[in-house]
Amino acid sequence: MASNQGNAFRDDDDHSGDTQGCECCAEVPDTSHWVLVEPEVSTEKSVSTYSLSSTAGSYECSLSGLRWLSHGPIKLQYHFMDWHVFAKELDNMQCSPAGPLMDIKLTSGELEDIHLPHFLCLGAGEASMCDTVRVLHGHDCGVCVEGCELTRHHARIVQPSLSPLGVLWKAVEYLFPPKAHFEPLLFYTRTDPLELHLYLVPKPWDPAHIKAIQQEETPQGVRIRKPGPSGKSLRLDASVCVTTSCLSEIQPNRRDLSELLSPSTSDYFEVYIRHPGDSFDMEVISSAENGEPIWKRKIRREDYRPDEPPQRIRIPGQVDPLLAAASLEEKRPQLIQRVTEVMPIADQLLSQGFIGQETYANIQAAATSQDKMRLLFEGLRSAGAQGKLALYTILQTLQPHLVEELWTTR
Repeated sequence: MASNQGNAFRDDDDHSGDTQGCECCAEVPDTSHWVLVEPEVSTEKSVSTYSLSSTAGSYECSLSGLRWLSHGPIKLQYHFMDWHVFAKELDNMQCSPAGPLMDIKLTSGELEDIHLPHFLCLGAGEASMCDTVRVLHGHDCGVCVEGCELTRHHARIVQPSLSPLGVLWKAVEYLFPPKAHFEPLLFYTRTDPLELHLYLVPKPWDPAHIKAIQQEETPQGVRIRKPGPSGKSLRLDASVCVTTSCLSEIQPNRRDLSELLSPSTSDYFEVYIRHPGDSFDMEVISSAENGEPIWKRKIRREDYRPDEPPQRIRIPGQVDPLLAAASLEEKRPQLIQRVTEVMPIADQLLSQGFIGQETYANIQAAATSQDKMRLLFEGLRSAGAQGKLALYTILQTLQPHLVEELWTTR
């Protein structure tokens, strides 16, 4: 049984519970000082049960985000359930899921309150949603709902009666459709021609469902890891479509986000590209964002052919791009002093996913171009060799004369 050993904390000040760094709900209050506990996992007949134990205090399951408060030692177990078991009841109540459905049992002790994870975005005026959000209790004879207190990522109920529990929202009472947090999952299933599967999954969601998607995609499919929507949450009344910068066939043409609130392993966009080239852009566009992409990432040949040596393009009078990228560190002092237009470079690195929103904001706020370049180099450290290659390629386009001077072979 997992225990409360260790000193890992999650609190409101460090925002470690942020969902994709969502800008909309960044100012929504959250409760603080939760001790992270890792559950013990057992699986029987493909159902995973998570067991946790703690002494008095406030705790959070590191896997699911489930939180609880007790004044004494407790032991609890839970497993995830499919919302489809209550599909008829949800339809009758005109409600939709707003978080994972969890069957929770207390095997020892007493709980003061429990905090169920939800994926709703409460920012930008969405706080009024509190009046329409409820917690569902599932029973053999039917369901009932009760009110709750909402925080940024959780719904709190006091002295809970445990059963299958999940957060839901009542669409009929809400004038302005809410927003929610989603995570993209991207897989390639073959490479010649290229076939990709893109899922949009509510976050947080049942990790067993994520695992089911991964198992469904293997052994042919391999995940391509790309960051999620930067600072974005998505309106649930919207539909989304996928586009690419190269010639492609994409099925279906679009999906309604409301249909993905209880996703299945078949809820994906299939992207078929006969001639992808060395790289291309992939975008997810929401009907509620006036055609602006809510997710855009560059897909490179090495993303789906990681074992294939990258093609080396030689430019007359210049060194091999890969060798030039490897020498960026030794050129760093000259680049810091001589690159004066830094933000166009940062713009491209951000759009390609090599730096994050926080690094980009720090670069933008820096007083001098030299400080901006120092922060840019620092932000690229975690991107490794691919980040250096991306920077060199961008410099070739935006600063060709400087690149020629610094890297021309003699």
